[in-house]
Amino acid sequence: MSRNRLIILGASVTALAVVRNAVANNLEPVLLDTLDGIAFRSSLAQSIFCNGSSDSEVLQTLLELSQSGVCSLIATSDRWIDFLVSNRPSLEQAYDTVLQASDDVLKVCTDKLLFAHWCDENNVAAPRLYQFDTQDLPSDAELNYPLLLRPYKGVMNAGAGLVPKAIEATDRASLQQCLKTFRAGQVQPIVTQSLLGLNLTQYSVGLARNGEQMVSFVAEKLRPVADQCAVGSYVALRENPTVEKLARDVANRIDYFGIAEFEILHAKETGENYLIEINARPWIQYELGPRSGHNLLQVLLDASAYDSSRERKSGIHWLDFNDDLFNCFSRSVGVVRRGEVSLVSYFVSLLRANAFAKWHLKDQRPFWRALVNQ
Repeated sequence: MSRNRLIILGASVTALAVVRNAVANNLEPVLLDTLDGIAFRSSLAQSIFCNGSSDSEVLQTLLELSQSGVCSLIATSDRWIDFLVSNRPSLEQAYDTVLQASDDVLKVCTDKLLFAHWCDENNVAAPRLYQFDTQDLPSDAELNYPLLLRPYKGVMNAGAGLVPKAIEATDRASLQQCLKTFRAGQVQPIVTQSLLGLNLTQYSVGLARNGEQMVSFVAEKLRPVADQCAVGSYVALRENPTVEKLARDVANRIDYFGIAEFEILHAKETGENYLIEINARPWIQYELGPRSGHNLLQVLLDASAYDSSRERKSGIHWLDFNDDLFNCFSRSVGVVRRGEVSLVSYFVSLLRANAFAKWHLKDQRPFWRALVNQ
């Protein structure tokens, strides 16, 4: 008897975690991407590498896949969310379930300008938005430095490797230099108030919402520090009802459907929580969910079977070993190399790790391939 299939758009570390969650739900995962990625090394999934294929060719491949039994579809990156929005009528007609929020909600989540306006209109605390012609800057009196610049539609969509995920400007000269960097990468920036000078705790809330049912958990990003504006490489499950409630309230108000990560910064001096962004899809630390008993896919596909008694709210430490080596020992940002974290503390953190970006006992090949290529 054939299993239901989950077609996963993407082949990143995030997609790898979704593959493993799919198998745990007795689904047959199928990966599809136009770029090579670590998830293609998994022994648990069928891989379709559409190298050089146009979006129309990818769509045709997806429509053909949908004819092979009961199929659901999920996107694991902003690039694939854009593809889904562009082709949603055809995909929804072909697939039994598209596990993504409505187009209107996706546009708010992926468009940082719309997101900033939504937060302002709904009285959700978020960094102040600055809007001005990047070729004709306002006076310094109108700009409250420091400022933070981020790609308008996400660094994964354009200019990857040319522009940072986020960069801080502390004065007019550095602002002009930051804008020059974005122009060189042909990426439009969004400029907001920077919180990086504050004593910050970095939280993310992972959740899945399907109508009246919602499952969520809180994680704290321990490495790298907030000032580096980088993807987390060492993240711990944390019980924080206040932060969790903020994310759940926003999910309800926006009528969210699907899996998401809510990024929230907590300013210790003021006690304020700021909603930074919503990743309207699975995210890189997605494995924290299944590892802590939060079966996010099951909420979307078989909500009545969800078992909340398996949930844990603390005690899970997620590690991306390869990226964490860089964050701890590189010449540029290495916190251990620079003495900000002791070598003993680093090794203790490794011993605590019990959820992993790449390692899995029943699916080892992605980890060893990444280690060889380090």
